[in-house]
Amino acid sequence: MNLSTRLRLALESKGLKSIDLAKATGIGPGTIGDWLSGKSKTMVVENAFKVCEFLDVTQEWLFFGKGSMDIKNNTPKRKLANQLLAETPEYAIDDAVSRLSDLKKLIETAKKSTATGQ
Repeated sequence: MNLSTRLRLALESKGLKSIDLAKATGIGPGTIGDWLSGKSKTMVVENAFKVCEFLDVTQEWLFFGKGSMDIKNNTPKRKLANQLLAETPEYAIDDAVSRLSDLKKLIETAKKSTATGQ
């Protein structure tokens, strides 16, 4: 995941659009558009602080994909989990998500069986 993808994800998770970011930070819409398109892969420090503060994300996550996206959830366990995810190939993450989905279904089925006394 690169800067443009993480920035887009942060905006979407807050239900915001690029124009909201521009209005709140005073950064030009063209500059934000360049970040979102991947045309520009860097930010000046002043803009980085503004973006991270407005979106409530860590700079470490926005620029390097490390740690938790959400400042409030940046606990040591989450940092470790996110570090592992950052180092894991996409195909392995897909497989893990599939297995977790199967496990969730199994647990739900077991709960239903227990509730009905079967």
